[in-house]
Amino acid sequence: MKRKQIYLTDHLDKQLSELAASKGVPQAEVIREGLELYLKSFEDKDQEWDELIHQMKKSTLHDLKWSRDELYEDRYRRNSDYEQ
Repeated sequence: MKRKQIYLTDHLDKQLSELAASKGVPQAEVIREGLELYLKSFEDKDQEWDELIHQMKKSTLHDLKWSRDELYEDRYRRNSDYEQ
């Protein structure tokens, strides 16, 4: 294991102390646990993006040509027709 030194605000230090005491574990364990969860959240997001890109590449819908302005115009036209 590597040793690291960090700086905490008084508020974070108090929260860390209270959490470690309530769990009956060293503060370092709470910090490691929190860091692992934080880093895992990035890994999960990367996997979700990879899966989305994979699904998009498998899609049978190709060469779709539209612009945001066209979508807004279409939406406006449909809403205008609905109100009449």
